[in-house]
Amino acid sequence: MKHYEGYTADEFASDDDFIRWVTAPGTRPDLDKFWKEWIATHPAQMDEIEEARLMIQAVMEEPQFLPDQDLQDKVWQRIRQTAQVPEPAPLPVSLWSHWYSKAAAVAIILGLGWWVSHHSRTFHMTNVKIAQGDGVVLKTKENDTSLPITIELDDQSIVVLQPGSQLQYPEHFKKGVREVDLVGEAFFEVKKDPDRPFLVYTDEIVTRVLGTSFTVRNYPADVRVSVKTGKVSVLKDSNSGDPQEANGTVEGVILTPNQQVVYARQEKKMTKSLVEDPNVLTPVAKQEFEFTDTSVATVFQAIKDAYGVEIVYDEQVLANCHLTASLTDVSLHDKLSLICKAINATYAIIDSHIVIYGKGCANP
Repeated sequence: MKHYEGYTADEFASDDDFIRWVTAPGTRPDLDKFWKEWIATHPAQMDEIEEARLMIQAVMEEPQFLPDQDLQDKVWQRIRQTAQVPEPAPLPVSLWSHWYSKAAAVAIILGLGWWVSHHSRTFHMTNVKIAQGDGVVLKTKENDTSLPITIELDDQSIVVLQPGSQLQYPEHFKKGVREVDLVGEAFFEVKKDPDRPFLVYTDEIVTRVLGTSFTVRNYPADVRVSVKTGKVSVLKDSNSGDPQEANGTVEGVILTPNQQVVYARQEKKMTKSLVEDPNVLTPVAKQEFEFTDTSVATVFQAIKDAYGVEIVYDEQVLANCHLTASLTDVSLHDKLSLICKAINATYAIIDSHIVIYGKGCANP
């Protein structure tokens, strides 16, 4: 996928993948997943995303409602190419002035339609673990819209709450600990505070952090916690009432960037692994993934540094293996597949480690 940081509403509205996501939701699970996660981790661009979505929806219904003729033609041409919809009948130019009122109406209709189609999920916060009393006032925020919403907590931590999700949190955090209760899915960017750990309760498990960014998905089948930056500890709920937990003496499963843990409710089991699509942790110069007769040890080290993952292999067996390839703008899994194909090896992800299996290469 492209890098959309800094895109304007006009640029989003002219992008083929964005148009497909808006005009045909649910038909491309890969796009649904990408845009859901991208919006969650880029809350600053939510206004541009929403404006672009409204542009496309308005052009689909009444093409002449887009005030800029050039932009109107460009967006409509893109929509026709990607969604294969018929050419509309022309409408009077005077209707352009109704763009904003039309956009608002579309937003209301879309939001209502999305909510009805998702069966108006009912929330039950019966397992709230947040300590009450001592003047603690709890607030509840329910996202019944079709887009993520941003919540700023008392400590300036940021929560991006996904559609169909609910967050309960104190109006003011008490001394010693910061606690929230989540149903559904949210991305957290937690303000660092060594004296007050941040706890996210999700029924059977508790996620404990000091300052980091991560995603929690709390749904009927399982609970998933994945880390973007920093480090988190995930514990089963049996530890949630233990005073040692808040003091940091109970660690649970430790996660670092590009790692996740999945708690399967039926099996009552936590499994640690890599996230489905690991991201580069820090900006990497393009040439760092351009290899010419480079030893695989050097290649694996570059990947390890970029993604923060452990790669396990037999250095002696693969000592004669070299790689000439361009792996820029290639996902981690595709990088590994191409490398293994080149050196006649295979790889597996065990726990949160990448394990390379190979018989070695002939002497050069």
